[in-house]
Amino acid sequence: MKRWMWLALAAVIVVGAGVTLVALPGGQEWTTDSPEALAAFEAGMDAQMKLYWDDAREHFARAAELDPDFVMAKLMCVDEKMKTDKAKGEALLDEVLAADTSSLTVREQFFIERARAYREERREEIPEIVDKYLAKIPNDPYVLNDKAQRAFSLGNYDEAEPLYQRLVEIAPNWALGYNQLGYINMSRGRFAEAEESFKSYRFIAHDQANPHDSLGELYIALGRYDEAEESFEKAIEIKPNFWPAYEHIALLKSFNDDLEGTREVIDRAQTAGMPESHVMALDCHEKFMALRYTRSWRNILDLAESSECVEKDDVGFPKTTVHLAACEVGDWDTALKIEQSAEDLLASIEEKGAQGRGVDSLRAAVQHLRGVRLALQGGYGEAEALLRAADERLTYIEAGSTIFKLYNRTILVELLLADGQDAAAHGLLSKVRGVNPVWVAEFQDSGFKMLGLERG
Repeated sequence: MKRWMWLALAAVIVVGAGVTLVALPGGQEWTTDSPEALAAFEAGMDAQMKLYWDDAREHFARAAELDPDFVMAKLMCVDEKMKTDKAKGEALLDEVLAADTSSLTVREQFFIERARAYREERREEIPEIVDKYLAKIPNDPYVLNDKAQRAFSLGNYDEAEPLYQRLVEIAPNWALGYNQLGYINMSRGRFAEAEESFKSYRFIAHDQANPHDSLGELYIALGRYDEAEESFEKAIEIKPNFWPAYEHIALLKSFNDDLEGTREVIDRAQTAGMPESHVMALDCHEKFMALRYTRSWRNILDLAESSECVEKDDVGFPKTTVHLAACEVGDWDTALKIEQSAEDLLASIEEKGAQGRGVDSLRAAVQHLRGVRLALQGGYGEAEALLRAADERLTYIEAGSTIFKLYNRTILVELLLADGQDAAAHGLLSKVRGVNPVWVAEFQDSGFKMLGLERG
């Protein structure tokens, strides 16, 4: 099975206890003869709704252990099996797909049919399978959420938004719907509406970590940094192993030149049990940011030679920093090598049929890297076109994407000023100020310099 196939299975359903449900034929939600297995499964659904992935994994595994014939419990274990042992994961999926589904609920039959389409690489049939089910049972929140989440992941917000609005109408306690509406509003620059959505999410699920984390991401976008940190800390208070909140605090502090605070957050996360791969990523971010602040370009290139931070096949912050350092010192071969690696990664992903926000973000990163190099080589016209193209693809959704968009836009402002396009530069700067005035104030304090371009 192709990797993107089983990754898709990881998002088969996101469910939650306490949701207002429609009555399905047979009067039952999930098929098992074991009350203990059912309780474990429902606990897994509840954890998944809260985005407590580790807890959900353990509950689903326990449910499958308590009832080896619990088909849905086994399906929910496929993703974790795939991660640890692909062969065993595929064997488990084959076992699920071979099960007799005649006694299962219509919802369970739907998810088995959906999984079979992925297994047989009939991905293009998924929308039809979903719509066929919803035509019969239009208010099943599990399947409505499935359709909404697919549209959201593909970046089809015009389709996703009314689906989520309908979801929270028919299932008011389906808290994640408000979360997704908040992100959609952020992506479209509707920040007041985004705050309302996230606060509704927080009101309904105030005892969960993610509502506070999502609101904090919005506050980062708006430059309300103290409120952002307070919100992230609340998430950690509620769930000490909610790793995204630690990552967001580290991101916030590092981009505000508080590297001591960044280091403290990383140490706290490690003490709390954060997986080593996550700790390493934060370590890399902190090390490269420290050198970037002092414009120690040669040291960045030296660190890249001896560090595992840039070995991964991605275009994360360390690699973009190494690319910038190479451009700043005129090491064009290294810069071009990084650009080619990013373009190869994008091509390989597109060849597998991947779509959505992740692909758009990677394409924007490729355009950004090339734009930065051309700007520092004096090719202002080509650089402007690339940076504008990257800006069109980037949105103010989630913390990392928000910072990248702000950064790309301020580089574009610097480029326009260097190219003598003052009116266009200040027009764009005004738009950035309307989102995050703190970011613009710091940019002005730097003399409108991100790359150090000279006016032509």
